[in-house]
Amino acid sequence: MKHHSQELFELCTDTKSIPRRRTRSVSPSAARTNQRHGLDQSSNSLHPKSGGGDELWDPWPDGDFERLFTWEEVLRTDNLSEHWACQPGGGDKRGSESALAWSQGKKTRCVCLGVITCDEPTCEVVTRPQTRRAGIMGQLNASCLCGSQLKHIDCGVTSVLYSFKGGVYYIHKGIHHHPKQTHILHLSRDERTRFEQIVFENPAAGPAALIAGRNSLTGTRESVAMISTVLLNQDRVKAELQALRGKSTRNFVDDFAEFQKNHPGYVLYSQFEAVTVVVVQTQFMVSQLVTDFIEDEAVNGIVLDAAHGFWYSSKDLLIIIPGLMTYANGGSAEHYRLHFLVLFNSMADECEKHGREVNDELFGNVVDFSEAERVGFTQAFIMFWTNREDSRSQAELEDAAGALLKGCQQHYRSQVTRVKKISGVIDPAKADNFQSRALALLLVLDMDTFKQKVASLLRDYPKTKPWLEWWLRDSHAQMLFPPFQKMKTGLFQAMPNSTNAEEAMHAKLYATVGKRYNLMEGLLCLQVFMESFQLRAAGRSGMLYIVSVNLILNTPCFH
Repeated sequence: MKHHSQELFELCTDTKSIPRRRTRSVSPSAARTNQRHGLDQSSNSLHPKSGGGDELWDPWPDGDFERLFTWEEVLRTDNLSEHWACQPGGGDKRGSESALAWSQGKKTRCVCLGVITCDEPTCEVVTRPQTRRAGIMGQLNASCLCGSQLKHIDCGVTSVLYSFKGGVYYIHKGIHHHPKQTHILHLSRDERTRFEQIVFENPAAGPAALIAGRNSLTGTRESVAMISTVLLNQDRVKAELQALRGKSTRNFVDDFAEFQKNHPGYVLYSQFEAVTVVVVQTQFMVSQLVTDFIEDEAVNGIVLDAAHGFWYSSKDLLIIIPGLMTYANGGSAEHYRLHFLVLFNSMADECEKHGREVNDELFGNVVDFSEAERVGFTQAFIMFWTNREDSRSQAELEDAAGALLKGCQQHYRSQVTRVKKISGVIDPAKADNFQSRALALLLVLDMDTFKQKVASLLRDYPKTKPWLEWWLRDSHAQMLFPPFQKMKTGLFQAMPNSTNAEEAMHAKLYATVGKRYNLMEGLLCLQVFMESFQLRAAGRSGMLYIVSVNLILNTPCFH
């Protein structure tokens, strides 16, 4: 019975010049084809090896030979992948991969489909045929890239594989009397290693950037496309990138242990449960936790915000303050409780190290109006002082925690701007009036005047009642409006009015090391990011940190 691709020979115009399958002699047409593709003889054969050879596997197997491969060797050769265009030819159901003898192993069979070339002697395009008859017919009905008539050179050379307990016994029968196709599908082991190395050195680069290559002052450096023509295809690079990132998570426990070993003291706390957090801190970050004054600059004081784009998963957060950064797989109160508790303990250790008093005001914080963030802060504060055997009751500690939170005024201002643009709530002709009166509430100092202004605002803009009531809740109002303020006046005035500085830090972070990292890559890049701030601080003080420079220049995030 003929191979299905051989049945198509009658469709070609030059059928007599095409060799039949299993033919050992080369027809004049095939000889001319081989000659113009630099193949004066059949492609290099992979002969049986006695072991210890330099080349474990040639992805262009040719000639009659047999060889036993161990499972380790099969894995190293990507399951003995071939560049020839092959179609699975079936096997049998009697064999088993657990058999002790290869002859009783699971049998699979592949048949080479040959190549598609054209009748133009100078054309060097050799196309991979599709695996189905209809697909090959469609290929032959089209024209070559050079405009010439296409024809199919069939092959029929077979590969038989017996998978058993000891490995895979490989049998190759026949010689490929046709050229190699110019487009291949598989990467060799060495090529895949080079690809992985480039990805590791450029963790933030996407498929297009990897193909374009890394830029440097001396010109463009290695592109993944230089490794193999397989990697010229952006979709293929994307698939390889996704597979590599998936691979890195399968050995996460070992990777994380190795990371901690290589960066001692950097991971301050980690928990891998339903609520997962990893808290990191450099020595420089510790020094920024306790200062003599508070600035608007994002690297000073406790100003907290969460970044949503740093990690590969959109649900994961990077909780940022200058003295501590936390990976969190969500934004619940428990995530924030763990973050704040580690922060408080770290600050207390730093104070005691320098002989400074640990008191409530040390933990004054500028936050947005997230309920999870507020509750997490309060729970952590209560636990911190309870662990230190503080004499206050839980209710007293809860009140004390509330007096340490200052709300971000910019969040309130942004909400006022949003509401004034809703024409169903605010008459567009009165939008500016509403905005100025709503913002004026931030400046009112006494309670009676504040209540009068609120009543007047609700009288003129009654549809804003649900919105305004939310801001006037005790837990929110005490963080924002002076008449409700529980925080000591001196501390309130010393702290920034917004989390803008911390949000600006997000932009600096992305500009410095990029975004969308898996956990291991991201933790390393966070370390490098904080090293860049250490260099800034060193520059302001006239000091020079050679070690920091070397670390930054030799970290993958900066290549």
